[in-house]
Order: sequence, then C-alpha cells, then structure tokens
Amino acid sequence: MVDFNEALDRSNTNSIKWNKKAIFSIAANEDALPFWVADMDLPTEEHIHNKARELGDLGVFGYPSFDKLPSIASSWLLRKHSWNVKSEDILYSMGLLHAIGLLIDILTLPSDSILIPSPCYRPFRELCDRNDRTMVEHNLDYKDGVFSLNRERFLEDVKKSKLIIFCSPHNPSGLVFNPSDLEYVLSIAKKYAIPVISDEIHGDLAHSKAHHTPMGLANEKIGANVITLMAPSKTFNVAGEHSAIAVFSDQDTKQRFLKRQRGLWVTSPGYLIGELTQEAYKHGYEYNVSLCSYLEENAELIRNYLNEKVPSLTLVNTSASYVSFIDCSKIYEKAQNVVLSNPERFKGGEGGGILSRFFGVVAGVAMNDGTWFGEQWKAFVRINYGTSRARLLEALDRIKMAVDSLA
Repeated sequence: MVDFNEALDRSNTNSIKWNKKAIFSIAANEDALPFWVADMDLPTEEHIHNKARELGDLGVFGYPSFDKLPSIASSWLLRKHSWNVKSEDILYSMGLLHAIGLLIDILTLPSDSILIPSPCYRPFRELCDRNDRTMVEHNLDYKDGVFSLNRERFLEDVKKSKLIIFCSPHNPSGLVFNPSDLEYVLSIAKKYAIPVISDEIHGDLAHSKAHHTPMGLANEKIGANVITLMAPSKTFNVAGEHSAIAVFSDQDTKQRFLKRQRGLWVTSPGYLIGELTQEAYKHGYEYNVSLCSYLEENAELIRNYLNEKVPSLTLVNTSASYVSFIDCSKIYEKAQNVVLSNPERFKGGEGGGILSRFFGVVAGVAMNDGTWFGEQWKAFVRINYGTSRARLLEALDRIKMAVDSLA
C-alpha cells in the first residue's frame, strides 16, 4: 500500500511544477515551494509503477493494440460510479483538452458562443479563443466560501450559447454538483438542443463525504446530447501522459468525433500510456479509495488551520480532488499595497497576479493566482494540496506568517 505521507522529491525530474523558471514567472521567487500545477507529489499506484518498470526493462516500444481498453474503462465506471456503460459507447482520446478541442470543432462554427461556468480553468478559455469561438462567461454564485449554480442566470446564459462546457467536479472550487443541478443543466440543454461536454477529470477524486454523479449517468433520465470526459491522469498521478476516455450519449456525435479522429490519425494511445491506462483502471480501485480519504483529510487540515490561525482566509467548497480556491478578499487590498509599493521586490512574477506574487515572495509558497481563472477572481489563490501532510503544514505556516506580516 502506498504511504501518502512520503511525498516524492521532484525537483530534478523535468517537472514543470518544480521548474524554477516557471515558478519565478508567477511567484517572483524561484525558490518558492510549489503548490500550483495540478499534479501530485504523491506516488502512483503500485501496479502502474510496476508496469512502467516492466515495460522499461523490456526495452522495446513497438506498435500496440488496445482493443480491450473500452471494456476495461467500462468496468471501472461500473465499479467506481455504478454507471453501466457499453464499451462501444467509449472512445479513447489523447488527453481531455484534446477531446474538447475536437468536440468544439465538430459541434460549433467560428463565432459561435460557448457557455463555461466561471471561475474557469484557463485552457477552456484559450480553446475558445484559438478556435475563434466566443466564451459566455457564466459566473457561479459565490458567498461565504461557497460556490453554487444560479439556475436563473444559467437559463439566461444558455440562450446565448451553442455549446456547454461543464467542469464537474468544478475546478478551481472543488464543488461537487448535486444530481438535481446536473439534471437541471441537462433538461435546459435538451430543451434548446445544446450539446454538453462534461469535463470530469477530477470526478474519480470526490471526497468520501461527497458523491460525484457523472453527467452521462444523470442524463439517462433526461436524454440530452452529452459527452462525458474522464481520465486516469489526476486519479493516478499520470497527468503528463495525456490519456482520456469519452463516453457518448448520442451515436451521431460519437461517429462524427471518430471520423475527425481518423482524419487526424489520433484514434489510439501510444504504447506506454495505453498500458498504464489499462493497468490503472484494472487495479487502481483500492489505491483510489485510500487516496480520496487522504486528500479529504488534507482539505480538512487546511480548513481547520485557516479557521483557527488565519481567519482572514477561507477555503471554499473543496469536496473533490486536490486543488481548491482560498478566498483572500479580506487581505487583498493590504497585499496589493505591499506588492505595488515594492516593484523591485516583486519583479518577475507578472505571469501571475498580486496574490501569487505576494505569497510567492513573502511566504515562499507558489500558488495559482485567481486571475488565471478570470480577472474577477483576483482575490483568490488556488492551492494544490496533493502532497504529504508535512509539506502542507509547512506551506500553511508560511502562509500564516505572510498574512501576519500585513497586520
């Protein structure tokens, strides 16, 4: 069994998360501890690790065949989510963003509008821009540490849109949508004949007190056109390998997607990631259960620590995965004054924002600035707590010190 209290040293492993130049670009301090990029410092599942060793020792990386991958993924969905999906309704994709890009291409036209809940994972925004689509920035409601869906505003924004890209569970809030909200989104999408892409890359990491319902499963009551995207990347910490599965509710959409894949010659995984994906979905359940518990305990540690020692900061929803917003609105103006009054001290982190530079320099902790998810979220930072408890406590102590310095 993996010991999650033993975080790995990734400082010299070609990890972008630990890359000093990249850290400096957002934090203005190349030596800031990395709590930003959404991969974990925790080891992957032992079967995956052993399979990677076995393949490396063999030393041959020829053409593979992955005919069984859809059925293996189907078994995982049944065991993990009680979702009975036919293997023929599952297609492989070379990463989740790759799938979204292809779907934007086949489901919309240039200048069409795409509804995306905000705060928004930045690559979604960039996929709209780079494909000449217009993003309808649908702001989630926010109050006192809780993000939620505003149904009335969602209905108004849907009327402007040709496609919905949903992130469930939501990044960066960690919000796990309840089935009622999902069914509402789907019923409105069906009424206006708008396809729904559901990015569920964090779906396998819902904490034990929450319950993630796949959009495709919720849709069995509704009958909208839904493409549910999942991946082993966050679940098993193999994010750099770019592997995903797409589950289709509509056969025409599936065939159009497959035709586009074939036109680009990208219908199957490479040798290594294909093998690791199969190994993950065949053997990773017990690891996943343990990991979800560990991450939930880390989230509770952050929440309790801030409540007791740094009450001016608030951890938001945080019911899934290992990344979440911290609301810093009560200290934002003071932090802004410090940063703007000392331009030389905070020089170099312009790729981030006020808070990522403040915490990067004063606390020595690199976190994603809220502006990465939309300019209106400047008073937030996103913390990655997918690491050992000892490292997390060190980061929290540093954050406390930085906030105390503003008094």
